[in-house]
Amino acid sequence: MALIHLTIVTPEGMYFDAEAQRVIVRTTGGDVAILPHHIAYSAALAEKGEARLVEADGRVRRAEVEGGLLHVSNDDVQVITNRFHWKDA
Repeated sequence: MALIHLTIVTPEGMYFDAEAQRVIVRTTGGDVAILPHHIAYSAALAEKGEARLVEADGRVRRAEVEGGLLHVSNDDVQVITNRFHWKDA
């Protein structure tokens, strides 16, 4: 199964740095799903939104995200955000 390498970082530090099946985040233009082999892409994140990710083992996680940037290049996905809070933590 193809995977993406996902990093989620805030000014406070790294929240996620591992392989994932997919990630869905809310951008200023609406929700965007990033899957393996996605084209190169960058977008501003919405001021308030939700991130949903499926880890490599299939576990689904949700988090609150506040602003920032989404960047995708060669199955390397970066979510750089002002605030990130796991809903399941």
